[in-house]
Amino acid sequence: MDEALEQRLPHEPRPWLHGLGVLEAEGTVEIIFPHALYERFFSPYRQMFETALRQCLPAGTHVRYRTAVISRRQPATDGTSPPHAPQRVTAAARPTEPVENLFPADKQAPPLSSGSHKTLDDFLCNAKNAFPLEAMRRIVRHAPGTIFQPLLLYGGSGTGKSHLLSAAASQYARQGLRVLTLPASRFCRQAEAWARRPEHFWQHVDVLLLDDLQDIIGQEAWQGHLVSLLDQCPAQRQAIFALTGTAQTFKRLQSRLVGRLESGLVTELLEPDLEIRLRYLQAVCRQRQLPLSHEEQLFLARRCRQFRLLQGMLLKVAAFAEMRQGSLSREDIENIARTGGTEPAVGHREIVEEICRLYALRPEEVLGNGRRPQLVLARQIAMYVCRRRLGLSYPELGRMFGGRDHSTVVHAVKKIKQMLESNKDVQNVVAALEKSAP
Repeated sequence: MDEALEQRLPHEPRPWLHGLGVLEAEGTVEIIFPHALYERFFSPYRQMFETALRQCLPAGTHVRYRTAVISRRQPATDGTSPPHAPQRVTAAARPTEPVENLFPADKQAPPLSSGSHKTLDDFLCNAKNAFPLEAMRRIVRHAPGTIFQPLLLYGGSGTGKSHLLSAAASQYARQGLRVLTLPASRFCRQAEAWARRPEHFWQHVDVLLLDDLQDIIGQEAWQGHLVSLLDQCPAQRQAIFALTGTAQTFKRLQSRLVGRLESGLVTELLEPDLEIRLRYLQAVCRQRQLPLSHEEQLFLARRCRQFRLLQGMLLKVAAFAEMRQGSLSREDIENIARTGGTEPAVGHREIVEEICRLYALRPEEVLGNGRRPQLVLARQIAMYVCRRRLGLSYPELGRMFGGRDHSTVVHAVKKIKQMLESNKDVQNVVAALEKSAP
């Protein structure tokens, strides 16, 4: 029946089919899922599968579904055979113990991942983070354990490590593989469930993804159990880890664990640069129809240096826009940015240093209280360019330029705007500063 069934199904990748078991009995066919979450993975194909299956079965055959459970038969004490002959079970239907049974019943069992909405194609990056992204793409394209085993991604908070782990879990799940995704500390807290038989653990998990590996630093026993688990990992299994921190943070792990991870691939995810943060903002604004101009998006991209900060900031902007019925001013955006989570934009020192080079001045003069006409003009141009290129508010500029009142900055910006209409020297200086601005 197996061959006849496959001939009646579309000729396309069918990972959802290969994990099913089929148990035949008189008048009934049982379809057996290898674990509880497989039913969710199989659900979109159920109608197509049943249509093809019934074409292979006698009329009136009842089809039912269940999840495999471990069989614990008691041996016969009289040396005779069991009263009933065993039913035929296809190779795919051999009952296996769900991975959840590796954990004590009094603790919440970690779920096998059924995937998420995130994909590797959604991960925004340029050449700066092209290598770790390509490494992840290659891993999920190959069979588990064939390349980069294990893989460790490390980097600062908000650089996208969790996104990549979630996207990899989703792609593995679509391939019909058994994927377990957990924070490292939670996984290791339940170590007594799998540490006794790490080889048994890998019989029920194809891919293990652990996030926040830095949380087990100092937990020597947990790290030792993890080393044993990796040592018992078969060739056809994959382990992927993420760690928040620097290379020095990674080296604080137990030396045996460091060595085991370095036997695979260790790569860093760098903080997203301005170009990527701006692309992210533009995409989210289009998706949520947020009324932000390019300059306002640039302002937020310069103030929020992590994706998570951008996400939180956009939630505030969206809530404020809803209360204002879509009308937001630049002042509103600046006020929202000051409510926390953002950093003053970097780059004003570079602009000050460049204006000093053009006018043969010292930075302390531009930032000080001198009133010579050429010095005042240089200071006002620097304020204007910082306002335009870095998106800084008037009070922030005032604090950066010697603790001046914001009204002084407003006057300087207006004056340079007027001079740009007719003064070619000012036009050339502003163009040079904007070109050199980060």
